[in-house]
Amino acid sequence: MSTHKALVLESFSKPITLQTITTPKPTIGSALIRPLYAPLQSYSRIIFAGQFPSPLTLPFTPGSSCVARIESVAPDATSLKPGDIVFVDPTISSRDDPDTQMLLALFAGGSDGSKKLMTDAWRNGCFSQKAIVPLENCYKLPERLFKSEEEGGQGYEYKHLAILTLILVAYGGLESAGVGAGTTVIVAPSTGKFSGGAVLVALAMGAKVVAASRNGDAMEKLYGFPGAKERLTTVKLVSDVEKDTAALMAATGGKGAHVYIDFTPPAATGPSPPPHITACINALRRNGQAVLMGGLPSDVSINYTQLLFKNITVRGKMMYEREQVQRFIRMLENGNLALGDRVGLNVAGVFGLEDVEKALDVAEKGTGWGNDVLLAPNRE
Repeated sequence: MSTHKALVLESFSKPITLQTITTPKPTIGSALIRPLYAPLQSYSRIIFAGQFPSPLTLPFTPGSSCVARIESVAPDATSLKPGDIVFVDPTISSRDDPDTQMLLALFAGGSDGSKKLMTDAWRNGCFSQKAIVPLENCYKLPERLFKSEEEGGQGYEYKHLAILTLILVAYGGLESAGVGAGTTVIVAPSTGKFSGGAVLVALAMGAKVVAASRNGDAMEKLYGFPGAKERLTTVKLVSDVEKDTAALMAATGGKGAHVYIDFTPPAATGPSPPPHITACINALRRNGQAVLMGGLPSDVSINYTQLLFKNITVRGKMMYEREQVQRFIRMLENGNLALGDRVGLNVAGVFGLEDVEKALDVAEKGTGWGNDVLLAPNRE
């Protein structure tokens, strides 16, 4: 019986531990992977302490996504084969109810069905030398991505694509809103990992971008993105709805934006709704869209009459769709979108599973754009 090592959390009151466990075999609809690089979130200690706003089933192995090598596949696999390099997507849908979704080893969702998916099937993730994942969650990454530029490739290393989920989330919201050349997009806040990704992707899609944040210095990094010098304007928010609305309107050229994409984090929760959300919605033009993709657990204030007379659409967007992942990978392969050091997505550290506590210490400091921490379970 073969075995491998994995990080296992058995209690919210005890540290996560490295254990030797039995290696499972893939059954119909699954694949056995060897995770190469998996991102470690800055808030991982909150998850491990049971303070994340989602029920988690113990024991479990964290790690919701990764870049991996296929070890073996079940008989129903018709395309993927051992040795393929894949992106493992964390979004898992129930096969008999596609409306039931969860995030691998991270978020159980709010329904009984999604909680059952985590408890009975997908509680163990990628912080492991080997892992079983749904076959449909494995997206083969084209070899061209990893060839040198001299060979006609994009010159990426495997580690550069470990954070694909961060950028994909933004792409899912922007693409679903019809963002492209000729559109104006407000991104607020704009200097975090997800929100920075929204600025990067919106520029890559050809849009004019208005990035807004209370941290003016942090927004300077955004000017390093391709297309930023031509199509990026930054607005320093002052937490005053009237003043921020006026500044955002001026940045759009006075006509308002077509789309506002929001990535307000849970930490922004306070006694009153964050004023930037109201200001950004105010700065939408007629028929504009507000796409909410952050983690705010509280209510927001919306002007009913304004939405009515301006035909404004406000909607949430959870992650992205399968076809969007495929289009996104083609964008990377074709060079329409850049990742890695060239856009400030530097890696602050790569750690083996045995050094998880050191990795957690570094990850806690990397809350903004870049400075990502990766676990390399197999040290490849």
